[in-house]
Amino acid sequence: MAKIKESEIRQNRAEMEQAKQRGEKSTSEQKLPRRYHLYDKIKENVSLRTIDGVIIAVSAAIILLLIYGIVTGTPPQ
Repeated sequence: MAKIKESEIRQNRAEMEQAKQRGEKSTSEQKLPRRYHLYDKIKENVSLRTIDGVIIAVSAAIILLLIYGIVTGTPPQ
């Protein structure tokens, strides 16, 4: 009688392991959008300080170009 219960326990464990593996496969096969892959590649190769520097440089360029456009623009007649 103890052997029957032991074999049932082993069988249930095996079924649970198979279900777990199937669940892990289905979640790992989900594809992320392209932007996440691009972000991951950038994140691995570029430091946060570099990203901050690029953002600051682009922001400064936009502001300077806006000011330049206002200063050199001619008013409509």
